[in-house]
Amino acid sequence: MANDNSSILAHIDQKTSRRQSLREHSRNVAEYCEKACGKIGLSSLGTLVGLLHDSGKGTMAFQRYLRDGDTSLRGKIPHSFCGARYCYENWGLDGTIKGLTAQFVTAAVCGHHGGLPDVTGVTGDDSLRRRAWPEKEINYEEALRNYFTECSSPSELDSLFQRAQQEVGRLGNLIRQICEKMPSAGRKKAFSFLLGMVQRYLLSCLIDADRYDTFLFEANEKAQQPPDLCSLWQELSKKLENHLKAFPAQSPIDQKRQEISGQCLAFSRNGGGIYRLSVPTGSGKTLSALRYALNCAKKNGKEHVFYVAPYKSILEQNASEIRNALCLDDQDDFADTVLLEHHGDVVIDDDKDEEAGRYGLLTQRWSSPIILTTTVQLLNTLFDGRTGCVRRMHSLANSVLILDEVQAVPVKCTLLLNAALDFFAYACSCAIVLCTATQPSSEEMSIPVIPGEPAQMTENLEETFAAFRRTQTVDRTAEGALSAEQLAELAVSRLSCCENLLVILNTKAAAASLYRTLQARMEELPLEKRAPVYFLSTSLCPQHRMDLIQEIRGGLAGKAPGATRMICVSTQLIEAGVNLSFQCVIRSLAGLDSIAQAAGRCNRHGESSSRDIFIVKCADENLSSLPDIQRAQEAAARVLDDFHINSAQFGNDLLSPKAVRRYYHYYYQLQEKQLAYPVSGKDDPKLFAPTDLFDLLSENSLSVKSCMENHLSRPPHPMHQAFETAGGLFEAIEKGGLDVVVPYGKGEELIAKLCADPDIRELPRLLRQAQRFTVHLFDGERRKLSGLGAIHILPDIGAATLRGEFYHPKLGVQTRRGEMDTLIE
Repeated sequence: MANDNSSILAHIDQKTSRRQSLREHSRNVAEYCEKACGKIGLSSLGTLVGLLHDSGKGTMAFQRYLRDGDTSLRGKIPHSFCGARYCYENWGLDGTIKGLTAQFVTAAVCGHHGGLPDVTGVTGDDSLRRRAWPEKEINYEEALRNYFTECSSPSELDSLFQRAQQEVGRLGNLIRQICEKMPSAGRKKAFSFLLGMVQRYLLSCLIDADRYDTFLFEANEKAQQPPDLCSLWQELSKKLENHLKAFPAQSPIDQKRQEISGQCLAFSRNGGGIYRLSVPTGSGKTLSALRYALNCAKKNGKEHVFYVAPYKSILEQNASEIRNALCLDDQDDFADTVLLEHHGDVVIDDDKDEEAGRYGLLTQRWSSPIILTTTVQLLNTLFDGRTGCVRRMHSLANSVLILDEVQAVPVKCTLLLNAALDFFAYACSCAIVLCTATQPSSEEMSIPVIPGEPAQMTENLEETFAAFRRTQTVDRTAEGALSAEQLAELAVSRLSCCENLLVILNTKAAAASLYRTLQARMEELPLEKRAPVYFLSTSLCPQHRMDLIQEIRGGLAGKAPGATRMICVSTQLIEAGVNLSFQCVIRSLAGLDSIAQAAGRCNRHGESSSRDIFIVKCADENLSSLPDIQRAQEAAARVLDDFHINSAQFGNDLLSPKAVRRYYHYYYQLQEKQLAYPVSGKDDPKLFAPTDLFDLLSENSLSVKSCMENHLSRPPHPMHQAFETAGGLFEAIEKGGLDVVVPYGKGEELIAKLCADPDIRELPRLLRQAQRFTVHLFDGERRKLSGLGAIHILPDIGAATLRGEFYHPKLGVQTRRGEMDTLIE
């Protein structure tokens, strides 16, 4: 086909003219896919999609585009159609195991650039077939002929397909066994949903293999050799044991912490399933869970340990604690290869133009042995349609997953996550630990978490919680909603009875308002009665928050005369994983789980026999856009009423495990319609009737309804998920926002380096470092700051930075110029 008789090409480096043949790239990708898919018993299927994924590059048009290097044509010459159409024409997509296998390959090949397509659209159309037969001219016969000349053969593909059918049949039987453990009402949907998870897993393997091999070619590097995990887990567990030996064991609480830790160590023989670590705040669950994870990985051959936290604040502090416990200095090269902190997507992943932010698209992976990340990133990895999110999914297989503060998962994601955890525990050989002091229960749900045996990692639940009881909850909600001035007065009056206190509110705006009011109030007091006021929220970048928390911690420890005297105003980010102990806490009414977490910041180490936590209502909180918090407040108010009527039923403790169970019973009753992620036409015009993401990712009932109304039949495919529609609708947090690198501390230096067109080999390290200096802007904040010219986009990298004058040293990101001039320093 080419006059110079050169091979069919997959890539050309325009700077050096180096070339990679399509055969080499296809074989490399097939090898990577085989290994990743082999973790769930689909090695032949992985090889097959790897070989077929770029078969459409064998056209004259695509080869001319590569040689000319015309960047304006990126994404405009399709090539993913070829392997997909080959599946249709040779193997068919009927309702058999053969058809299911063919559908897995077809959708993965179709989706390796633009994301998984809808198999069947919500209107009943054959969306998957349409992706394989695009309207534009694609030169299918030419592409296939040239592909078979140099890259593979029909007989090789047929042989792989026959073996892949057997693999899919075995995995399908395993998924059926998983579903048989669920309530009968949810089994059918669960089966379809879990098959959809297999499809996403396969795509994840393909995307990562494709991008990784492309990165290695562009960087002119060889694939990194995996570490000796057996030796690594042995070394890290030994370091952790040495660290734990230094902990005191004198007080009853110290001894109870050691008992919990020891039970977690003993439990590490359990290597596959979903387990609950239900222990009180302040009981050392982070290191206890890590002790289980490292020893479980060592004993059961796990490839990764994931620590997942709901808030960046928890991740920041516990990442530091974990690094310290494992002697991993974050400036050390060895530590950089062992442990990855993935706080957020510093790089913009724009699937509409996959070459935008190209460095990030080629380098974002979850390949380190230990990955510390957020619940948002985990949920995006499992359900977001963007290929940069899908790419990471396969790394979860054969791993230990610690989900800290699991009660903080967005309620709309409950059933989605339950089913996904069941898939990873029982189809992907994962050991999953659900950690919290306020353990949610899913037994009454149609799609529950299937517990391992035994389900609880520790013993004597009620006794353990009683041993750590060190606060008295005071309900002052009957006084009505308090203004910022009234809350400030309450805080100052309580400060006369103690040296320091913490106030936690439900919104950033209310917290900022109270901070300003308290600052003004301090100016009115005599010098001897004043106290420093601190502010913590997600408007501050992670490093800024870490620095402030360290300063607060030092003050509470009395490292300077009079330093313990202070007030801290915070959003709920402080409630979990932040190891601070105040003498008094004021908490705006929220869910009982949040109140329990707030209590964990009071008298944390048993400095006194008991301290007070006050529950109040805040007049400045606008919760109209936060219905989950509103329903949590209502459920908590019901428990408060029950407690006032008969406190003995809860052991006279508002935060006892029995009270928490009652709270979740009420909460899930109120949230029943929200558990499966409801969506409607206001979310996507294609949705002609209300539905939910769980349905779109399982049976796709709207497509059935549409076909019945139009007297049509659905395409004869084995699966009908609306993957693309669901992936576009999914929002772990509000979409349309943006992560910006802010000029706080070293962030200023990193911004300068990112703006200086760094080498592709240096970029992954810079982007990892930049995560500590990023702030997530919601869409309204992004629009305001963009209008003020405060945001600078780096198009070649896809990262965004913030101008210095919009980052305040006390309150972080600010969205109005006027604020910058009037804020109290």
